[in-house]
Amino acid sequence: MPNKSLIFIMRSLNLTKTYTIMGLFFTAFGAFFFGEIILNAPDSVYILTSAGFSSFGILFFATPIILLYVYDKNNGVLEYLLSLGWNQSDVFKRYLKSALLLTSILFSGVFVVDIIVSFFAGALRTGIVTLVIIAALSFSAVSLVTIAMMAFSSLQKQRVGANSPLALTLGVVVILPTYYTPLIFSFGTSILIDFIIAGLAGAISIMLLFLSGRLIRREKMLP
Repeated sequence: MPNKSLIFIMRSLNLTKTYTIMGLFFTAFGAFFFGEIILNAPDSVYILTSAGFSSFGILFFATPIILLYVYDKNNGVLEYLLSLGWNQSDVFKRYLKSALLLTSILFSGVFVVDIIVSFFAGALRTGIVTLVIIAALSFSAVSLVTIAMMAFSSLQKQRVGANSPLALTLGVVVILPTYYTPLIFSFGTSILIDFIIAGLAGAISIMLLFLSGRLIRREKMLP
């Protein structure tokens, strides 16, 4: 029997291709930018900017899961899951797990590319640090956006057959500073700031997950 999370992922990718394409584009650009910088100036603070592009790409790539939640809510799928004995927390965890699995798939590709490039550039340590930053930002942003979007799904807007993910701006707030900190602070300070932001986003995500049973009433999951 296929893994339930994989079923959710396949359904989300069939629902929309736009965010998938955007995610692949930004992630590929981030990997290309990383390669250009580390091959020519491995100590440049702009390596952190490449982490921002890759993180944005991964966030966009996982967005279809958020859209699937709203689609399922509007079409009675959540009502069906509740009738099977699921509670709000069970629903939240299933969609969150699917979003994180989708995140892991694209991050694995980024990991392989960045490790190979940084190895040949003789800057493996810098490559690993960059990957850790990408992982911290991506997983924390995806978690925060997914949980917040499910909790406040009533704020979703339906336009021309597609859902507008309003909570996606939360992910932008998490990742956007990555572009500016290298211009203002030193390399080490920029890394510290990125980890602090990712840590805060992750902590908020965990708190919201524990409160998922209270964030939205069962009847709010009905069409």
